[in-house]
Amino acid sequence: MWNRLAIALGAGLASALLFIVTVQGTAMAVALAYLAPLPVMIATLGWGIDVGAIAMGVASALVAGAVAPVFGLLIALTVALPGWALASFANLRDLRFVRRPNDPEPPVRASVGALVVAAAAIGIAISVGALVWLIINYAGYEKGAAAFAEMLRPRLEDWSSGAARLPEDLTLDDVSEFVVKYFPALFSASTTLMFIVNLYAAARSAQTSLRLNRPWPDVPTSLVVPPAVVGVALAALATWLVAPAPASQFAAVFVGAFGVVYVLQGLAVLHALSRRAQGRPVLIAALYLACFVAPLWVFPAIAIIGLIESFAALRTRAAARPFRP
Repeated sequence: MWNRLAIALGAGLASALLFIVTVQGTAMAVALAYLAPLPVMIATLGWGIDVGAIAMGVASALVAGAVAPVFGLLIALTVALPGWALASFANLRDLRFVRRPNDPEPPVRASVGALVVAAAAIGIAISVGALVWLIINYAGYEKGAAAFAEMLRPRLEDWSSGAARLPEDLTLDDVSEFVVKYFPALFSASTTLMFIVNLYAAARSAQTSLRLNRPWPDVPTSLVVPPAVVGVALAALATWLVAPAPASQFAAVFVGAFGVVYVLQGLAVLHALSRRAQGRPVLIAALYLACFVAPLWVFPAIAIIGLIESFAALRTRAAARPFRP
């Protein structure tokens, strides 16, 4: 009992410290803040849902006491509670809540695809909440967007006056307008990816310590996004392209989150299909090098592969063919 309580307290303290460093505003501080859900998720996956819940409460209370109550609420709603909920979903031994006694069927656990979609749902919820707060706080989206652009301007001026130089045909107002337009999608995508990466790291940590209560899946073949998500993603994309603000901005939140989902499914497809290819390590290295060098072109192409997989089941078709080395 005391060991579990110590784990919960330590995880809550670590999560709170990682969140508190965001007040420094440096790039390193922001990078560390993205790891804030990790201790709570490790506690949940490795020691149980109850230990994770205590860690969640400790983190929120420490931030509220050390910084301000509003920041305690902020970490609870955007870091601790979502991280605990996602890890708890992965930790459930059986998703069938109504079972007959001595049911011979094996337990039904959340699939990798379901976990990725759950992380996207969390990213969407947090991003929609931020947009709603912006609209309410500034009495309208246009005023909120203008205030956000004004807040960005000093940072953009510092950036453009340093080593980075803007092209002659591009002004700070153009850059500011671009950031405001695409920020909801980028924020939603980064939040979704943050929870997915932290869940993976927490699961690996629990597995290494022999405390993960589920077998490790083969991600390239088991990351299958539920087909129903395709319709929602395409509807959000169409709304983003044709609807006026703020409807387009709310749609952009869905596009950003589901974009991450289908990029990951596309990467899983490429990993699975390359297993039969000669020189596979070189091909995988080239893929990730292309992602680093030309992300604006490569990631949409990979997302399209992920979307095609939902209709064509490329991995299933490939697995059905006989292997000829």
